[in-house]
Amino acid sequence: MRFAALALVTVCALAACNPSGPSGGDAFPDLNGASYRAEATIQGPDGQAMPLVMIRSGNKVRVEMDGPMGQMAMINNAESGDNFVLITNDGRTTAMQMSDIDYENPADKWGGDMAANATRTGSCSVAGESGAEWTREQNTVCVTNDGIILRATEDGRTTWETTSVQRGAQSADLFVLPAGVQVMDMSAMAGAAAGAAAKGGQATPELCNTLRNAGAPANALESAGCT
Repeated sequence: MRFAALALVTVCALAACNPSGPSGGDAFPDLNGASYRAEATIQGPDGQAMPLVMIRSGNKVRVEMDGPMGQMAMINNAESGDNFVLITNDGRTTAMQMSDIDYENPADKWGGDMAANATRTGSCSVAGESGAEWTREQNTVCVTNDGIILRATEDGRTTWETTSVQRGAQSADLFVLPAGVQVMDMSAMAGAAAGAAAKGGQATPELCNTLRNAGAPANALESAGCT
């Protein structure tokens, strides 16, 4: 399974912020350090759309969506350094620790040099929020002055669109591993299987089933010799 493209956005942490997210200023907005809950839709190159929920508390991010293996939640906690995916199916939750999760992140794309060299090209409005449109090369983003990405496009194709935003503090429990759930390192398991295959061995059916049931992406399955 290939993880769907994800986008990380931020919102003003102050409850007194204007809900319309006023735009303005000549500097590209800071996309980090806010607290919010937003609903959005992402769209892949094949045109397939997928709804998701993005939750941020400062530099901690949680993304929730429905996946082929069940309900998924990707958690990136920059404070603790944890980066894992939770998959819940039939009341059972599995956690995966991975270093090569495949996703696109507009907040990352629009940081650093991209933001520094972006040109403000006008105003925009999405989901009842007002923002400014910024462009660099073939990439365009509509973002509020307080750092919420409302829409992102690439080569004229919309890849992310926010549908609703709720600003405010988020529970710390959303960004930690649930009690009683152990993390499996899928990258390590796949790497061990790939090493055995390189020496003439073969990944066991049990290991392949474990990787598949945990939702390991196609590249991990292939490297492990699971076809």
